[in-house]
Formats: sequence, structure tokens, C-alpha cells
Amino acid sequence: MPTLQQGSAGDAVRDLQRKLNKIIDAGLKVDGQFGPATTRAVRMYQARIDQLAVDGIVGPQTMDSIDRLYAQYADQCDKIYKGKFAVFVDAGHGGLDDNGRYVTPGKRANHGGIHLHDERGNYYEGHENRIVAAMFMDACADAGIPCIPIYHPYKDKPLGTRSELVTSYVRRGYAGYLHSFHSNAISSKNSAEKLESTKGYMVFSTLGNNFSDQIATKQFENVKVATNNQWTYRTQMHPDGDVDYEVNFQILRETDLVDFPFFGAILSEWGFHTSKDDTLRNIIGRREQRVEAAVETAKWVHEHWKKQSQAIKAT
Repeated sequence: MPTLQQGSAGDAVRDLQRKLNKIIDAGLKVDGQFGPATTRAVRMYQARIDQLAVDGIVGPQTMDSIDRLYAQYADQCDKIYKGKFAVFVDAGHGGLDDNGRYVTPGKRANHGGIHLHDERGNYYEGHENRIVAAMFMDACADAGIPCIPIYHPYKDKPLGTRSELVTSYVRRGYAGYLHSFHSNAISSKNSAEKLESTKGYMVFSTLGNNFSDQIATKQFENVKVATNNQWTYRTQMHPDGDVDYEVNFQILRETDLVDFPFFGAILSEWGFHTSKDDTLRNIIGRREQRVEAAVETAKWVHEHWKKQSQAIKAT
């Protein structure tokens, strides 16, 4: 491995930052840029190890030391997945102010309908997602699956605050996954025909192949079953052949923690609220099927975790 120092950049630096965050709680932004903050964190680590020079440079000796300590940390991570499981529930975008006004720019639509979220026929993504998230958590409770909401009851909580809540639980021993509920949209600058014809279901995970891909695939399959395969299902079949769209959304990249192999994160886009038909027929009209599919996914992940936990106990 090449020597890393201030000015270095890339995946090796990102990996270093992630490890330092775990083993000395460095609080670094994992951005792949070896700047002053990373230099300070390296020097802090080196100062704790007697045989290392405190120079802020990660050569073979420092990297070997970090890797050994991180391996011990990872081993401890495996041992804590023995009794704590939860589905972390996010209600997507949009929120109200203290006076009850929907204040989030965008994340809304108006189709002149009477079965939407206010008397003027407005659809509010944040409102709809909270309805479904509450239904989902109730159904999970009936199935014996614990849930932890990470969204505010009505305000649009910052994404960083939401993801930090998830990671705080995971660091304390929780396994499970994050399900972020959303509806989709395209720009209002598109033609009326394009706005109406763009519809369907999509599921997202982070970049690369990991446990989140398995969860996303299972969720996609469960949606098709719950809706009797009578909808449009938008897939990204490249480059890895999975149906999920692999993206760099903040809520996913900050909660899909590679250090914890039994934790994942998915974001589902249930229809396009820029389409009147999708909004009325599928987003609002298929709430029960939406919840049914998500609960089946939660059951699958829960069973997967129990099997993995039993395997760990047996070793």
C-alpha cells in the first residue's frame, strides 16, 4: 500500500478515515481527502502507540497498526449482533412548520383531486410518507418486529441528523436495516404527456454490492407480489444485474455501514406524484399493498438476522 499523507486522495484515504472513526472516534468526514483534520487524527492515533513516530504520515508501520486494531474492533462488532434488531423507518421528504403549513419546497403536486391531502387537492410527499410509515410500524409491531422512527412527527428533519440517529444505534449493537419511504417526481418543465406517463416503482441502494442489494431485491420482488404484478417496475439492470438503482444518496451512504455486515439501507420510491394516475391509483390507492410489501421485506431481513446470529453463537 502506498504511503498516505496530507494531499493524498482516493479510496485508500476513505478507508483510512472510516477506520480511524471507528477505532479512535475521530469524527472525520469520509470524503477521501487527506486534509488537516485527517492529519490530526493520524497524529492522535500515532501518539497512542509507543512504537510509532507522531508525524501524521501513514506508512506501512502505521497502517499495519491501524489494520490490526481495526480487525479487533470488527471482531467485537460481530459479537454484538446477538440480541438487538430493528427496522429504522424514515418518512422521506417534506414537513410542516409550527403553524401547520407545509413548507418544504417541491415534494408536492396538485392534480385537482378530492382524495389528496388538503381541500385544494394538494399532494404532499412528506405527509403521505408519514401516513405509510405509521401504518408500516403498526404492522411490524403486530408481526413482532421492532421499529425505530428516525423522522420528526411533522418537521423536515435534516438528513444528517436522521443518519446519525441510525448509526448511533448500530454502534451500540443493533442490527437490521433502514427503509426510507418516498414517492418520486420529474421536473414540472416536462410536457403534460411526459408528466403523466412517467410512473412506477423504484428501489435504491448504495454503490457496490452488499447486504443492501439483497434487501432491495427482496423488496422489489415483494412489491410485484403485493400489486399482482400490475404496475410499472423501473429497474436498473446494469452494471451488476440487480434491479435496484445504485446511487450516492446521503441517507443511504451514511447508514449503509460496511463495518456491520448485518445492516443495510434501502430507499423506495412508490410511484411518481407528478402523475395523477400514479398518485390516485397507486400512491394513495395502494397504501395497504405498499405496507404489505415492506412488512414482508422486514420479515425476511429479520429471519436472515436470526440465522446469522445463531451461526455466530455456534462458533
